[in-house]
Amino acid sequence: MSAPAVSVVIPLYNPGPFLRPLLDCLDAQAAVDGGFETILVDDGCTDGTGTMVDRWCATRDEARVIHREKNSGWSSRPRNLGIDAARGEFVFLIDQDDRIADDALATMVRFARENHSDVILGRMVGHGRKVPVRLFARSVADARPPAAPLQDSMNPHAMFRRAFLDENRLRFDEDTHRLEDHLFLAAAYTRPGRRVSVYADSTVYLHVARWDGGGAGYVSYDPHVYYSDLNRAIRIMLDAVPPSAERDAYLSRWVRTELTGRLASDAVRWLPRDRRNAFFDEVARTLRTVLPEGTVRRLPATWRWLSALALEAEPDEFLRAEDRLATTQRAQITGLTPEVLWAQDVAADTLTRAHAHLNPDEPPPVARAPVSRAGVLRRRAELAALRVLARTGVHHRLVAWGRTPVVLVRQACAVIAPAAAVAASFTAVAGAGTASVALVAVAGAATAFLAVRSTAGWPTACRLALGLVPAAVLAAGSGLGIAAVAVTAALIGVAWIDDHRGRRSDVRVHAGAAWWRRPGRIAISAAALAIVEIALTAALAWA
Repeated sequence: MSAPAVSVVIPLYNPGPFLRPLLDCLDAQAAVDGGFETILVDDGCTDGTGTMVDRWCATRDEARVIHREKNSGWSSRPRNLGIDAARGEFVFLIDQDDRIADDALATMVRFARENHSDVILGRMVGHGRKVPVRLFARSVADARPPAAPLQDSMNPHAMFRRAFLDENRLRFDEDTHRLEDHLFLAAAYTRPGRRVSVYADSTVYLHVARWDGGGAGYVSYDPHVYYSDLNRAIRIMLDAVPPSAERDAYLSRWVRTELTGRLASDAVRWLPRDRRNAFFDEVARTLRTVLPEGTVRRLPATWRWLSALALEAEPDEFLRAEDRLATTQRAQITGLTPEVLWAQDVAADTLTRAHAHLNPDEPPPVARAPVSRAGVLRRRAELAALRVLARTGVHHRLVAWGRTPVVLVRQACAVIAPAAAVAASFTAVAGAGTASVALVAVAGAATAFLAVRSTAGWPTACRLALGLVPAAVLAAGSGLGIAAVAVTAALIGVAWIDDHRGRRSDVRVHAGAAWWRRPGRIAISAAALAIVEIALTAALAWA
């Protein structure tokens, strides 16, 4: 059997309903010159995914599954197993809950061959996720920072020439559980003789936010371990790239995103004080011991002073300085010296030490200040609200809701469904039949919505059972009504059994990417039973 043009490697760990959209994308792929194979690596799934993908692969000649009995804890091991098993000229790494365009593989293979590429980044689009924008302004055959900002994409969702990976012994570090992608790409982007290409003419990769707010990238982490691994990635780049604009571009990205920028984020500043300070300590250590001398002076202007303060200031001083910029209109601080601007926020000796890392005439980063009065008021309101919420422990939930708004909707529905069903039962007892019907309709709608992308069948069954109680109350004394309630209860049980079995046998029980067009059998069953409950409650209430 001839080798395919590209091997698609997908690590799997309990993806549940989030896998079907990707498998649908693979089924819909346009013809690839040389064909493609799919390698699914089951990293000890416990949700039935292993059996489900076995069945999916059984009907597709160029698809296979590698099973692991024990979960490795991160995606590095399954990715490496997939790369080792790949037969293709190229290897395309995809995460289980993301998607690719229908012509992605054909387009990327053609572009890679035309440009003799070793690493190919395809244009990314975010569905509820942030993705690089500047990087995909245009296609580039031989991309090097800073002209082509490769540093903006340090995730491995790209295509690699397999020979390039093997010849350079490029694999993911299996002992790293957070920044394995930085370590991998820092090496891939900087290997001597590499040719990294950027394809930007059409969408290739779709980063999708999960409806449950999950995903490996959102797992909490130890700052010491995280920054130890980041330091390794930075050193890989420093060892490979001599002092140059290219090196500074990589360093600026890490400062902006993982170092100083992380300290300025609301996600870190409202952590418990000890944990927050641990971030500040690790960032200062990295800036001081890993980044080459003089790096702070060469950073973009918006990050120079804050990075100098991250080196020398106490956490509270740093945050007060950042707040002064964020809550003062730009016109009011333009022309001020740092000593005047931060006179009330940062100790004079701290400013003196921080200034030593900068040019003598370095002005404050006024570009960080809002242009309008409205921007100032908005940030002041945010800070006031977050100070209160941080004390209540609600802040992290708000971060999740802001990151993925559908999480808020689903969590609200998870409360609304049982609450409406219970209220409907009380109104049925009180004889308010019409109100009971309306509340059952609310509970049913919330239940049907939650069934889409549900990760287990029993919560849906419980919600449906609770939604049947008002009908049971109204059926008291009616033999026909009681029989109808009993039949509906039996149907709920049958649907739960079918749900349980379906999750382990057929990926199509789940919703597709466009869930309103392909809702899947689980969601259809839940919606149908909700409609039956509404109709039954209405018939009994208005009889």
